Amino acid sequence: MTEPLSLKEISDRLEGKILQGSPDSIVSGVSTIQNAGPSDICYYGSTKYSVYLGTTQAMAVIVEKPVETSARCVLLVDNAYDGFRKVLHLFKPDISSGFDSIHPSAVIHPSSKTGEDVHIGPSVVVDRDCVVGDGCRIGSGSLLGPEVIIGDNCILHPGVTLLAGTVVGSDVIIHSGTVAGSDGFGFVPDPGGRHRKIPQNGNVVIGNHVEIGANCTIDRAVTGSTSIGDYTKLDNLIQVAHNVHIGRGCFIAAQTGIAGSTVVGDGVVFGGQAGVGGHIVINDGAVIAAKSGVTKDVASGVTVSGNPARPHMETLRLAAAVSRLPKVIELVKKLSAGGKVETGD
Repeated sequence: MTEPLSLKEISDRLEGKILQGSPDSIVSGVSTIQNAGPSDICYYGSTKYSVYLGTTQAMAVIVEKPVETSARCVLLVDNAYDGFRKVLHLFKPDISSGFDSIHPSAVIHPSSKTGEDVHIGPSVVVDRDCVVGDGCRIGSGSLLGPEVIIGDNCILHPGVTLLAGTVVGSDVIIHSGTVAGSDGFGFVPDPGGRHRKIPQNGNVVIGNHVEIGANCTIDRAVTGSTSIGDYTKLDNLIQVAHNVHIGRGCFIAAQTGIAGSTVVGDGVVFGGQAGVGGHIVINDGAVIAAKSGVTKDVASGVTVSGNPARPHMETLRLAAAVSRLPKVIELVKKLSAGGKVETGD
């Protein structure tokens, strides 16, 4: 349970300006504009929610420009969505583990090193020659394989698996069920069906300030590293194959799969369920729409969609043309039968 804050305290933290209401008004929670109660603060950042401005029960609403609202207080900031993010931090509940320090059931190899103020939960296994940086939190049931290195202030939620040689930077969050460092899918085909496994001798390297959602799988490289750049954010249920290189500051939505040896530049955005073939280059700032099937390189700043993925406007034109096909077919049938085609057809 977080402590209530006055509107003035919130305004000071957000560097905002109170347009309406008393600075002494007390806020005790955060909600959406349509669901906010009389002690909650919310935000208004899109005209699609304007219908709620006159009906919201909120104590306060965060806005980017003056509005008329039923909320008792109005707080003006430069960016309402970012203001909402900051308020969520102010009222973030304490969900930290109740187990401090290193739990007696954790198994830590004597050759491994842990930094200061490290919390390691029940039934964690830390194998040989690992390094865990200062301020790390490792949730119960997690596994660090041999020679895993984790930087400072990382959070591994319960049930994370980092296999041999995985390197994680600082200020990284990895959610439950994720596995980094498992073998990539590499085999030499055999005509007799006895496909021969290719050793996966590389590792996984994860940069600083990365967040990886639940149940993601990041395969170790054949040689060298599979890498994820600083500040990149992965949603849940994402597959990153061996020798993939993902740049800095990318957003990758759920159920995306990136096949082996693909290179993703900086600032690339993937919609959900996108699929990328192997040995492809997706250049800086590209946008891959949801459910796209990428089969060839994508230039910088280009938005692609569809399967196979094409520039988005081309995909829309093709879809429009396909929607007209039934009418075209009827016209062709009339012409083939010697019928008369009306001008309006």
